[in-house]
Amino acid sequence: MRVHGPVREVPPPRARDHVCWVFRGEEELDAAVLAFARGGLDRGERLLGVGDRVVAAVRRGGASLGDVAALAAAGTLQLLSLEDAYAATGAFSAEQQRAFYARATRDARAEGYRGLRVLADVSGLAEDPGARAELARWEHVADEYIARGPGMSAMCLYDGALPAAALDAVTAVHPQVHAPGPPPAFQVYFDRHRVALVGDVDSVGAERLARVLATSPVEGGTCTPELSGLGFADVAGCRAIARWLRTLAGTGVRVELRDAPPLVRRAWPLLGLDRWAPVAFTTAD
Repeated sequence: MRVHGPVREVPPPRARDHVCWVFRGEEELDAAVLAFARGGLDRGERLLGVGDRVVAAVRRGGASLGDVAALAAAGTLQLLSLEDAYAATGAFSAEQQRAFYARATRDARAEGYRGLRVLADVSGLAEDPGARAELARWEHVADEYIARGPGMSAMCLYDGALPAAALDAVTAVHPQVHAPGPPPAFQVYFDRHRVALVGDVDSVGAERLARVLATSPVEGGTCTPELSGLGFADVAGCRAIARWLRTLAGTGVRVELRDAPPLVRRAWPLLGLDRWAPVAFTTAD
């Protein structure tokens, strides 16, 4: 399974990294940005820094990356404002951002880099209540793209002063999360083509889970969510999962719940979900 869970330090660089880093203060932001960037250079990746604070962090501590001017001149380091990366294509949308980063990743690989490593402070988008739902959807869509392995990795930086609701929405859709407060109750991410759900889902988080699942990119005739990391799901949590599966079934997708915990297996028929949202329960090969 893809590496996931809370992290205290910037993880060693790997393919398909997607880290949510909630920072408190300039010093922590700088340290995270530079460590993640150095990892990308070590892997032979192009670096794309997005957001004024990321640009400032590179300029303050860029000596630890080597000759920053030379890296920029060679195209190994690119720096953009948040507006250039997230508004240049028009109204902010997950689909337009996926196209933007897919193109940037293809360009990096075509020019001899191992991939594209993005460092983006998107706190400005999370500050806008009207943009938060689409931002969370974008983060989930981005994770699906990253998990497929075309060559993109990302660290998404969020200011710890943001409202808890904004942070809860984005931490829930990253496989790796650094946050000063408690870790997210649950996480939904992609393990290559499969949706994985880990953690605990109760009535408090069930509606948020339903919103995330409703935005999950699903392709093909069969969907196999991975539930081996699900510790607990109460009635509301099970119903949130069932609503999503019922919607998929209505589009002709066959659903197999993979390694569901015994509690979910028992609750499914007891709650009548086997008649409302029929699924096949499977185990790992």
